[in-house]
Amino acid sequence: MPYAQTNAPEVAVTVDNLFLEARFQEAIALLENSPVEVSKSLILQNKKAEALIRLGKLTEAEKILADINLKLLIQPDHFLKAVTETNLGSLQLNQGRNDLAEESLEDALIQFNSSGKPRSLEAAQALVNLGLVYMSQGKYAQAEAQLLMALSLRQNQLEETHELIAATYNDLGLVYSQTDKDKALDYFENAQRIYLKIHGKEHSKIAIANINIGIIYRDLKLYGDAVNNFETALKIWNTVYTEPHPSKALALFNLGQTYSNMNDHKAAMAYYEQSFKIYESTYGLKHPEAAYVLNAIGNLYLADGRFDDALQTYQKAIQANVQGFNNSDPKSNPTLTNYYHGTRLLHSLMFKAQAWEARYLQKSLKFKDLGQALNALAKCDSLIDALRQHSSNESDKLSLGVIADEVYSTGVRVAYEAGVNAVVKKTYFNKAFYFAEKSKSAVLLESISDANAKSFAGIPDSLLEEEKNLKSAITLTAQKLAQKPTPQDEQSLRQSYFLLNKNYEAFIKKLEDQFPEYFNLKYNSQSPSVEQLQAMLSDKAAVVSYFIDGKKNHLYVFLVRKGGQTISHRILPKDFDKYITGLRNGLYFSEVKTFRRSAYELGKVLIPKIPSKIKELIILPSGRLGIIPFETLLSRNAEKLNDYHDMPYLLKRFSVRYEFSAGLIIQKGKQTNARESPSILLCAPVTFPQNNTLQDLPGTELEVAEIANLFSAKNLSSKVFTNQQADEILIKTANLKGYNLLHFATHGVVDEVNPELSRIFFQSHSQTEDGNLFAGEIYNLQLNANLVTLSACQTGLGKILKGEGVIGLSRALVYAGAKNIVVSFWSVADESTSLFMKEFYGNLLSDPKSDYSGNLRHAKLNLLKTEKYAAPFFWAPFILIGY
Repeated sequence: MPYAQTNAPEVAVTVDNLFLEARFQEAIALLENSPVEVSKSLILQNKKAEALIRLGKLTEAEKILADINLKLLIQPDHFLKAVTETNLGSLQLNQGRNDLAEESLEDALIQFNSSGKPRSLEAAQALVNLGLVYMSQGKYAQAEAQLLMALSLRQNQLEETHELIAATYNDLGLVYSQTDKDKALDYFENAQRIYLKIHGKEHSKIAIANINIGIIYRDLKLYGDAVNNFETALKIWNTVYTEPHPSKALALFNLGQTYSNMNDHKAAMAYYEQSFKIYESTYGLKHPEAAYVLNAIGNLYLADGRFDDALQTYQKAIQANVQGFNNSDPKSNPTLTNYYHGTRLLHSLMFKAQAWEARYLQKSLKFKDLGQALNALAKCDSLIDALRQHSSNESDKLSLGVIADEVYSTGVRVAYEAGVNAVVKKTYFNKAFYFAEKSKSAVLLESISDANAKSFAGIPDSLLEEEKNLKSAITLTAQKLAQKPTPQDEQSLRQSYFLLNKNYEAFIKKLEDQFPEYFNLKYNSQSPSVEQLQAMLSDKAAVVSYFIDGKKNHLYVFLVRKGGQTISHRILPKDFDKYITGLRNGLYFSEVKTFRRSAYELGKVLIPKIPSKIKELIILPSGRLGIIPFETLLSRNAEKLNDYHDMPYLLKRFSVRYEFSAGLIIQKGKQTNARESPSILLCAPVTFPQNNTLQDLPGTELEVAEIANLFSAKNLSSKVFTNQQADEILIKTANLKGYNLLHFATHGVVDEVNPELSRIFFQSHSQTEDGNLFAGEIYNLQLNANLVTLSACQTGLGKILKGEGVIGLSRALVYAGAKNIVVSFWSVADESTSLFMKEFYGNLLSDPKSDYSGNLRHAKLNLLKTEKYAAPFFWAPFILIGY
């Protein structure tokens, strides 16, 4: 028989109104005093559980939800199951069990779909809860997607001044507080305006707004305003909650953080201890919020030189964050299972490693302290891999690179220090190299491993085509969103983007389940080692890998060659960034004096001692080093030289190529692209639509024609597309895999704010294509090219992200399958570019088995010999990326 519902809907409406007022105790009292047949309603039982969760009474709520689930086993109901799973997810989120919460909320959304109510307000709440789970895991892009979808559902059914709209603004503000402070403040203030209109100034919702706005003020270093907001919130919550409550702990913790930022450690410690005491009494010792406070306390101890106290406190934080781990010895580290909050655990382990490091340097000088630091960092490394593996969104993986960069900076520092002081140095210097390389382009390497795994796992072509269509649709929607559509269009696009990503996540999960070999190949890629790299190098080649520890302002330079390796370490000069800017400006504007000074000063810092037999360098840059041409660095002072021909460029000693990371060199070394019979496809649009404000490039038509003639003279295959034929649709539909050389002579634009809007320009004569080949579309191409040349402007630039390097067209082409690429750092006149490219391909064809970097070097030296094009402006922008 159906469960009793007499008057239940009326009670539910009253309870919902009490919820909106945050009057949870009154809601519970109403439910408990309702007639028996009403109180048995599973909807109302769910509401009672929700009220208990809001009050922090998690054990009582858990019992109610378990009882509801038992009843639903007897009499299933998709909608009631969805509501129950939504509350269970909220409960688990409050317990710090993000893994379980994610599963429950995903199930809730499936149940809402099965019930025919995927756009209901209840479904919106499930999306909100899932967004909060993703946010707590550091998956900000995924969190944003859930919350924007929830906002769309609520805006379609509620007035703009409704409480739930304000709540969603608030939650979105929390996400943006990690990615865009100004945007976060806008959302928090929008939420506050609605709350003030509904509740006035003395309400718990106003306290929430005060906390969030205070955090933004603190981040902006407006400490007085931050303290006022936190104290106002605490005052409100002391009135609303007479007993200990997590909200009070939150206010106290934020006051502690603010005073810590102001270097008032005594006040900060007092607030932290009060906060921890409340979390302990409400959540118990096993909770990630307790770990968060303990990390902060540990940081105060570390800053005050109390190393042993810091280590003990970080250990307590780890205990609080890992189920079943209770070892209080700081030398002990947990297995990486059953943790509540992965990113928080990563911080605890990293802080502990830094405390061991500081203890060694400032107190003990005992080598074993460095060993303990390395043990903790090894756990960090494994945890970073696991966190990336469990995130399906590339933006979130890139965000993880910020904390990963600090972990690996610590690793390089500690391993180098250990190597300096160890009897057997090689092991530790190799470990320093390992950490340095793990910090570079890990997401790109994982993406390529994923693509390779699909190739070798026996996945049917039909499924690969389905994936390609899904990715294309996601790319197109992301581009439209990045182009700032109207609010109405944005809402529709957000919904489409959300659903497409959900479908893609489900698709990948299906592949992993159905094709175990794909899963193994995808996640079991080897990390780079010095020995692997040495095995791939010729006697005349050396890898020069750079690592910048931004926090300490240190530079590490690793030189790896066939016969061994060296590592050097130096503190960066205070004008280092100025010299990088000076080098680029001096090159671009042909300012001889600026160029000479910058190229020499950078050369002193960046060029290591290189054995005389080495003739080729493979540069692995770090950070801003990824946007300078090393060939232009000067090996000695050229202050008295004004003639560009006479400068002691690095180019005169070495051929130079670049790569994103050692891992990518090793990955490419497994490929078997043959180079015996070069074949080339050449494209030159020549003219461009007036609305693009792009200058025509008449010289490119001659450029591709002359290159094609070089191939014809050798009876080698070439195909030329110019003017109207050089259409975007050609690039997407032509059999590009049939050519091992691709050459695009056109304009390119790199968008450093929105890398997905970086693009190469072609002609367009189709209603479905606009002539802009965006970076996201390049990712979806399938290339089999040994070399792709972008004879276009600024194609080597991009957005610089910690832990990933330059995000732009180069990265997209590498992912699409290009083993080597030639790109440029700035715009160059098409006449000199045409001459340069003809020289390059002429060198290449004179010996088809020759090295691309050697071909490029000869082309540059030939330009350097001319009177007209000797300035580095003409030859320096073109660089080779690849191995």
